Amino acid sequence: MRKRIMWITMLVVFALTAATAPALANEDAQPAFKEFHSIVDYGFVAKYAKMPKPKDVMIIDSRPYKPKFIEGYIPTAVSIPASQFEKMAGELPKNKDALLIFYCGGLSCPLSHKSAFMAEAMGYTNVRVYAAGFPDWKKKAPYYSVGVEAVKDMMTKGENYMLIDARPLKKYLEGAIPSAIAIPERDFAAKRGMLPIDKAETTLVYYCGGFDCPLSHKSAVKARYLGYKKVVVAEAGYPGWTALYGASGAMEVKAGEAEGAIDTDQFLAILKDKPESITLIDVRDPGEYAAGHFPSAVNMPVDMVEKKAGDIATDKPIVFYCSTGARAGEAYYLFMDLRPEVKDVFYLESTNKFGSDNSYEVHPNK
Repeated sequence: MRKRIMWITMLVVFALTAATAPALANEDAQPAFKEFHSIVDYGFVAKYAKMPKPKDVMIIDSRPYKPKFIEGYIPTAVSIPASQFEKMAGELPKNKDALLIFYCGGLSCPLSHKSAFMAEAMGYTNVRVYAAGFPDWKKKAPYYSVGVEAVKDMMTKGENYMLIDARPLKKYLEGAIPSAIAIPERDFAAKRGMLPIDKAETTLVYYCGGFDCPLSHKSAVKARYLGYKKVVVAEAGYPGWTALYGASGAMEVKAGEAEGAIDTDQFLAILKDKPESITLIDVRDPGEYAAGHFPSAVNMPVDMVEKKAGDIATDKPIVFYCSTGARAGEAYYLFMDLRPEVKDVFYLESTNKFGSDNSYEVHPNK
């Protein structure tokens, strides 16, 4: 009898040990891939995923472009899939001390770690991995970004969404993405009644003048503050839409031909030879201005033009500019409404990029 009890006890112990062994082994299990040594969390990434883009910072999505990146990504991130890293490495910053933040599909995803090691091997000295990745961002952040391809998919499937153009009304009237309504960012408070009553199920999709335009990002944050739960930004904006799907019957706007626009070639000649002959006003936010601007420009954000229109000297021609032409055009019309007697007022209808040394590239909007 005692032997029988002993055998039963041993069998029970063996069974319990066998049952718990896998669990214990899983607790101590190591990832199936080599983890990068410098891991950051949501709070760290959130400091840099904003507009205007911080200097010498690049957030990099290591997932495939299709379907993952276009379905949703961290704002301001660029797509460099791990599988294409060597081919696309030229898109990384020239400054090897720039902060690179890689992410992918969460804690079990090896792609960001793989890319980070490759970047470090190339000589980059400030590399981080947001290991929790996009799933963590989507859960914690006020909004995320999508490709215009995802917007087209929403239209095709008839999903419950509202597409909102955050550019000035003039830009919207010149051409907009099909089904969009106009709620300019500066008029957000006055026109918020146009937003849907349902704040939980309808997806709000904001867009503006492209990757360098902050208006859609600002509007997205404001919408979340109002309590809307599903808010995204199509960062490529109207330029990205037209590049993929055409202009949707929009009016063709050529540099120098639109009302109030200065001829781009003439502007560049003035900037090179006689910059002191015009009053050049940068209507972007102070952070954008500080990151780089035309050397002779002064900063007056577009929301201050209305307040300070009377202080702007009119002894020389006035030219407003921004990063995409949207806010510059808005500033032009604001100023002309307030000071119609002033004749020599223009805005720059172009996409402009600036270096930290105030170098610049000017590309006329077509």
